[in-house]
Amino acid sequence: MAGACGFDHSTNVLTPTSINTNPSGSSASGNTLVGMWSSNALPTLPTGSTCGNFHYQIASQTPTSIAGTFTGDCGGGITISGNATGQLSGTSVAMTVNGTGTGPGLPGCPFTLTGNGAIEDNGNTLRIPFSGTTCMGPVSGVEVMRKPQPTAPPPAPAPTPTPDPTPTPTPTPTSNDAIDINSISIVGSPDVRSWPATATIRALDFNASGLAIDFTKKDGAGRWPDVVPPGWDGGLQYTVWMVVNHGGRWYTAGGVEYWYGLGRSGGPPSRYASNWYYNPQIWAPLTYHQPAVGEQVGFFVTAGDQRAKDSHIVAERSNIVVVPFPSDGGAYYPF
Repeated sequence: MAGACGFDHSTNVLTPTSINTNPSGSSASGNTLVGMWSSNALPTLPTGSTCGNFHYQIASQTPTSIAGTFTGDCGGGITISGNATGQLSGTSVAMTVNGTGTGPGLPGCPFTLTGNGAIEDNGNTLRIPFSGTTCMGPVSGVEVMRKPQPTAPPPAPAPTPTPDPTPTPTPTPTSNDAIDINSISIVGSPDVRSWPATATIRALDFNASGLAIDFTKKDGAGRWPDVVPPGWDGGLQYTVWMVVNHGGRWYTAGGVEYWYGLGRSGGPPSRYASNWYYNPQIWAPLTYHQPAVGEQVGFFVTAGDQRAKDSHIVAERSNIVVVPFPSDGGAYYPF
């Protein structure tokens, strides 16, 4: 994929990188491509000659073409958005994206991206090599976007048992939670409400590069162990969850995965909803709720990886803390 946009600079689109359009074992297999395709969320905004955080919402498809909207981030704080079309031929797709790039302190500028992509993994993966010039200079790389797989239909509900005439009262939570975890609805992640709160959050540190969180069991001899989820090359230690009040009810989901030693991740606070919970098929209504500055929002962590999956060795969590949601200028909350 080649990209170009210039604020006060001339544009020079480079030739796209050639790729194998029919890798072994890859086939579109007639699968529909309509839906949201996304690359892995970057721990920080791209810098230098890199781009990432690609999101391609394919709205329509014919036997020979696809069309939809496209967004992404490039070095120098450039955000790109526009309309994307593709010409299909077997497992290859010739992409064209037209739209506008914006950046801090700079006016918007038109851009065009073109390139030859490959549909892999039976129509569930789209690999896009790209090179070109943005408003801040040349960029290049390869992004791999994936389409979330539909979940299996839930089993038929069991018959409603006869209610106990004298039910045991629900005990009051004994953990130091700012929100009763049993009052929170969990979406797109395993139900961790019964996990004991063995860790205590000591500080939240927000800035435009992401969230740094300090808690007991993060370091030291008793720290939470690393897990390696299927498809990952390295270990992950914990997952950060955000809790928001949407329509009078509390909702949460595992939002960002951290490996041991990763200090900060998740991007700027103003993009938590779009970066953490971008797919409404998995995370609604969190997809539609970007917290306002000053809004009361909860945070906690769990051992292992619970972002749209469950991989853990110990079933433990931290307490839930509530803080005023910060701006991209950042905030530090000790506890």
